[in-house]
This record gives sequence, C-alpha cells and structure tokens, in this order.
Amino acid sequence: MEHLRNNYNNFSFDEDIPLLCEFDGQESDRRERKFDDFIQLPKKLGWKIQENGRTALENGSLTLDQVTQRWLYFEVLAQVFGHLPQYRWERFTSRDPSGSDYINTAKLPEYLEDWLDSERKSNATERKRRLIRIQQVLDKARVYVQHCTVSSREANARWEIDDRLALSFLVLGETLTRALNLILKRLEFRINGWCSHDLRNQGWGYSKLILQKLDTAGWCVKAIHKLKALLRGNTIGLIYLLALMESSSKGQDHSECTTTECKATTYRRLHGESEPFIPKQYHSCTNIIKDFCSDKQRPCGTAEDSSCNVEGNELAAAINKGNIPLFRFNRTSRKLEIVQMSGSFDKLYAIFSHVWTDGFAAMNNKNGMSPCVLDMFSNILEKVAFQRTGNKSAVPELFWIDTLAIPVEEKYAKERLKAISQMHDIYTRAKYTIVLDLSLMRVTMGSGYSNPAMKITMSKWMTRLWTLQEAVLSKNLYFYFRDRICSMDHLEEMFADEDFELHSCVPSLARVYYTGILGEIRPKIHTVTRKNEGWKLRPEFLALVWKAAQWRSTKHPIHEFLSLATMLNLNIEFFAKPSQSDEGTDEYEQECDSRMIELIFRFAAISPCPIPPGMIFLPGPRLRVKGYGWAPRTWLSSREIDWPDPLSLPNPGNTRLNTSEGLEVQFPGFLLHDLGDGRDTLRMREHFFFSADSTLLDWYRVEPAEDTKHFPTAQRLFGRDLAIIVPRLPIEDLKETALFVFIKKTWGAIRYVEILNRVWISREEDPGNLQDCSDKYRRGLPEAMSAGEKLSIMATWCVDGPTEPVPEGSKREGDGHPVEFNSHTNGQPKESEDPEPSNWLSRKVKTMPLNPKNHLPALFKKTNKELPKS
Repeated sequence: MEHLRNNYNNFSFDEDIPLLCEFDGQESDRRERKFDDFIQLPKKLGWKIQENGRTALENGSLTLDQVTQRWLYFEVLAQVFGHLPQYRWERFTSRDPSGSDYINTAKLPEYLEDWLDSERKSNATERKRRLIRIQQVLDKARVYVQHCTVSSREANARWEIDDRLALSFLVLGETLTRALNLILKRLEFRINGWCSHDLRNQGWGYSKLILQKLDTAGWCVKAIHKLKALLRGNTIGLIYLLALMESSSKGQDHSECTTTECKATTYRRLHGESEPFIPKQYHSCTNIIKDFCSDKQRPCGTAEDSSCNVEGNELAAAINKGNIPLFRFNRTSRKLEIVQMSGSFDKLYAIFSHVWTDGFAAMNNKNGMSPCVLDMFSNILEKVAFQRTGNKSAVPELFWIDTLAIPVEEKYAKERLKAISQMHDIYTRAKYTIVLDLSLMRVTMGSGYSNPAMKITMSKWMTRLWTLQEAVLSKNLYFYFRDRICSMDHLEEMFADEDFELHSCVPSLARVYYTGILGEIRPKIHTVTRKNEGWKLRPEFLALVWKAAQWRSTKHPIHEFLSLATMLNLNIEFFAKPSQSDEGTDEYEQECDSRMIELIFRFAAISPCPIPPGMIFLPGPRLRVKGYGWAPRTWLSSREIDWPDPLSLPNPGNTRLNTSEGLEVQFPGFLLHDLGDGRDTLRMREHFFFSADSTLLDWYRVEPAEDTKHFPTAQRLFGRDLAIIVPRLPIEDLKETALFVFIKKTWGAIRYVEILNRVWISREEDPGNLQDCSDKYRRGLPEAMSAGEKLSIMATWCVDGPTEPVPEGSKREGDGHPVEFNSHTNGQPKESEDPEPSNWLSRKVKTMPLNPKNHLPALFKKTNKELPKS
C-alpha cells in the first residue's frame, strides 16, 4: 500500500501483500477492457461466484485467494488503466531480495494522473463509454468485496481468504473510487442513475486486520465504533489513524468498554500519578500549564496562591440584575476580578470551552480556579491576540468560562437556570472561543490539514454534547495545541490545498470534525445573529444537529434535552428541572421520555414543522408513547446511519405531528397484497421476496435491519394489511434502509401505519435468485405470496410505533384536549377528533402554556441586542 505515503499525510503501512495469482502471456497486454471481461473472469478461472457470496470450484486447481486477487485486484486495475499505453500489471508488483513477489502500489498516483490526462484528451463518446464502464466495474466489485469485510474484529468474513488480500481489495477500491469522483467532478461529467449518486463517496467496508491492530494498540471499542461510522466505512481512514496515533487513549485500560459506553480506567499520567483519575481542578503546575506560566520559578500551592474563588452571592447579584459576569485575572496581584456586562453585550470578551473532566471544572461546590490556570488563560489570550492582530495589547482582557460564571451552589439554583438560559447569546456574541482539550494540549499540531484535523476529530472535546453547542454558536474557534494555537478558519484554508490529490481521500475523511460542529451552516447562524434576525429552525438544520449529536454524550442522560434546548435557543425552564428519580430506574427513563416528547412537541409548534421526515428511518430505540412511536428516545444514539442517509435525502413534503396518531410524512413505498392461503408466511423467516409487477422481473428482497433476525410473530401480522416505506425510488441493487409497517386505517390519501421492523430492502438482480423466486411464485409457495404495488413517490403516511399501556395507578395530568400543529393552520392549535389522550406522557406536553399574543408556545427568546463594536 505504498501509495498511501504523500507529502501531507506522511504515513505508510508496513503490511506486505503477497502476489499469489498467475497470468498467461496475453493478459499483460494493453487493451481497452469490456464490462463483461470483469463479470466472466471467475468462470474463466474455474470458479462460480455469485453476488450473494456463494462460491464453488467448478474446474481447475486455483484457490479462492488466487482467483479473488486476480479478479478483484488486477482485473479492476486493468479495467481502469488498460487503455493507457504504459499499463502493465507487473508495474504493480515488486520482488524482495529473497525472490518473493509482492503487490506494490507506489506507481498508482502516477497512473491516476495519466488516467485523468487521457480523459481530458479523449473524445466525448469515448470518455462517456469508459467512465460509465469503470463506474459499473467499481460498483460491482464493491458488492463482491463486501464478502471479504467484517463488522468487528471478532467476526469472520464470508469468504475465508487471507486478511491481507481483503485489505488490499478495500484500499484499492477506496482509492479508485476517490479518484473517479474527482475526475467526474473536474470533467463536470454527470449522468443521473449512472455516474452521480452519493454511494460512491462511501468506504468499501472494514478490514479485520486493521480492526485487530486497533484493538492491539489499546483503542477504545466505542471510539472504534464511532470512527467506523464517521469515516463512512473507509478503511484508509483507519489506517491513517493507526499511523498518526499510537493509541486513541494511551495510559487507559479499555478492556471493559462497549460500543455504547467507555468504561476506561484513566490514570493521571500528566501528574505522574498512578491512582485512578478523579475529576478535580489543577492546584499545581502541570507541564502543560508551566509552558504558559509567567513566572516559572514561582512555587505553587502556597497560601497566597490558593484557588481564586468567585463568591456565589456576587454572581447571583449580577445575574439577577440581568447582567453577565465576565472575568479578568490580575497577574500582579494574582487575584480574579469580576466585571459585569449588561444585556446589551457592550464589552469585548473571549470564551474558554473545555471538558470538565480534563481538570478545569469547579470543585468543592465553589466557583473557583487555580491562579496557575488563570495565568495560563492570560498567556493564551495574548497569543491569540498577537496571532490575530500582531499586537498583544489588542487582547480582550475579559473572558467567560462556565466554571466561574454559572453558580454551582444549590441555593442559587434559580440563578443557575438563568445563567444557562443566557449561554446561547453569550457564545454568539463572544469575540472568539478557545478550545482547551488535554488530548490536543499534549501533542503538536503537525503539518498540513489532515494531521491536526484528525487529532481534533479524536479529541474528548468532540465527544461531549455541551461542547457541540459551544462550537456551533461560536463565531470564531481556536484550538490550543502544545506548540501553537490554530484558528479553525486558518485550518480550513488548508483543506483545498491538500484535497486535490487523486490518490488520497484522507483530507476529506479528516474533515469530519468540521461537519461534526456544523461547519457549513455556522456562518448562516451568525449572519442572522448580526442582523438581529431570529434563527428559523428548519429540517435540514435539525438533521445536521442530530448527526452531530449522535456520537456525543452527557454525564447525566437527562441533560441531553437541556443542552439541545439551549443550543436551539428554546425556553429551557421545563428542561432545567432537576430529576426526581434515580438514574437507571424506570421512573428516570420516563422522565427522559417526557422531556424528549416536550422537545418534539415544541418543534411541531413551529410552522412549517422543522422535524426532518427521515427521522422515521433512524436506528436505535424509539419512544413507546402513542403518537410518538416513530421518534428516537435519544439523539445520542451512537449508531451508524444506514444507507441511504435518510436525513440527507431531499424531500419536498412537509412533516406534521398528529399527537394522537404519529408523524405525517411523504415517502414512496409498496403495498404488499397477500396472495397466500392464510398461512403465516413470514413467521420465523429471515427474509422474504416480493415482485413489483406482473412480469415477475422486478423482485425485491426484504430482511430485518435490527438485531433481531426474524420478522414479527403471527399474532402481530395476522389479518393485517402490510406495506414498506422506502426513503427513495428507484432502489439500488445494494441493500437500503426501509420500514416494514402494517396499515391501521386509511383516511383519504393518508395511510395510518405502525412500525413492525426497520428492514433492508434490495432489488434482486442475481439471475439464479430471480428464476428461483419466479418458480416459487408459480408453484404457490408461501415465501413468494405477496404482490407489491408501487406507490407514488409522494405517498402520505402517518407513522407511529408500538406503544405501551398506561401504567397501573398512574394519574393523567392536565385537562386539555390533544393538540395538533401543522402548516395548514399556520401553527394554530386545533382540537383532535379524539378528546381522550391515549397515554399519560402525551398528556403532559399537550397542556404546555401558550403565548396569549399568538397562541403559540413561547419557544424562542427574542432580543434586540446589538453587537459591541470590535
């Protein structure tokens, strides 16, 4: 994999891939390949290989390792480069001193540039024919290579071939896919349905060899799980991380971690201590803090150098006046001063964003910090000012940090709520925000774009939900590395310079940190803030927030809703209420569900409704409450989004929340007409097929997508009209996510449905399977007894999920009727036809107080504040 070395990424992989296959004399000749050459090669080599992974040796003595290398590696190379005069398969091999032959890709970047040059010089017809064929070959090769991939290091691939061979197929496929995408873009070549859809931007799958290396290096299972999704199944990205970082968390034991929870035992290596880490604040200099200390000879921990505390009553007085407490550290007296800023934001200030467990948190129930840390803050502010203006005196002497500004004492709970409600405005009005993360503070920034960007992606700061809103709301972000402080704007300026190489997809993969803090949409948020306009929640924005939040976490699950409400500038009073139950209990879970329903209800009160319609397809547990069974219980799902990404697909229809029936959406789908004899045709089945027309040529395969491997039991299916909702049509031959539902009733053009399963649906194209399905249908076998009726691409569904009965003895609160909000009533509430709510949790949100002026819930806080002059 020698082509992975380059000037920017500076990494390589030391795994040698043996050359196993053989060639006849004519196979090395240069010639323009045909698509059929790729399809027929296994048969020519004596093997029968089907798309579903079934293999059989028909004649000859070649092993599966030899055949797949000849086919999925060298024939793919020939399909792409065969038309080039200089192409020879031998140029992708090398021989070591012992005489052993290996694959060598050092010349791959050169060949890719020659390919691009040849396409620029070719005529339109020749170019079109070749690019379409190469796209088809890569698509088909990807299907077969999936049988060499694994989902985890413990799993085994369907094809039992050398793990090194499987790795070479993945890396070659991802490299050629990247190159083809850039070539199509640079040539402005696009044919819908042929060379345009986004699937080709994804990785080719996971290598068992790489996942095992990550595990051996001590990486957290949850971190690996997250990376597999963020890097879009791209093995090259995982290889890069292996070379970039010895471990994602050196000094920690991750043996007990799971894909959803990090249970690491952390040691305070920075302090040279061996005891388990207990979050507490720094009261003595660490190596990191000493680098910025103004007096490195000054002893720490003395009486005069004890923690600088902010009195709670002083904080409370400022907050109750409607002011915002800012801070200044006097480096001479080593005292902390509090400066009150009015609600008009008439002062310049900076913000420090951090992770509390890194040691910058309040302690002993007091708002205070070590003078050493405050001295470090002053030095950092000077460095940022000099970087921005060339003048250290231009530093904003004032700063804000939640450790000091938000009261922690319980007697100031009311002021704490008010301070949290100010955070949205505090972050949007700050001059800039500086990110402090120990994993970044202890390493150098590195050169180029990919190196620092990937380090930011791997930082703890990117894993916390509260830091997401801090990043999104900040106008300017700075990241503090050991050797320098880098602004996000400067970092992003380097992206275009590095992302031009045909053979390297690493820069685009490293940029996941940028999308993870809504980098593309942040400028729009701050534009409307400067113009003093209200930010309108829209489906595309909430979709981006969901995708950014899904890999983050909070210390207490119930804080998820407070953090989201703060970022979205909603009224937080309901979400800030302390929990009345212990974590882990059923009562606590019900409180979390109640707050999620409140959050959804507030979204639905906005016109047009900003709830992304694709949320019905998302993985993970759903609410078990009538009318809300389509909705995820948490946005912190830590689950990989399926293909196609339902939140990114264009959908012109508006969503509408019917609190007693579900979420109204518009998607294509299929009605499944049962042609059987009343038998339970799906019971305990792992998949089923249906035909979409009478020609019996258009067949689809459906299988459960959740952990369960079977469809619902007979009791849930008996006598029910079934359907499948899909995110889009047409469906590609690779499996796509969908919903298997039953129809409860139909009212006008709306089908009211309940979710049975999330499923995978794929268009069956294997000739053998097509013939088998048609034969079973003609013979009347149960597994092919459904006729699929294709619906309009704008079919309307009201989607709900299975619900739980009202707990015995529970009291239904409130006396209002169920309320619906929709675009047709311009957000005005209307009474439901059913005056009785069907669930006690639903009743809570239906009685939310309304604003008497416009009959809408008081969701947003309007301000007429102006920015300070900079």
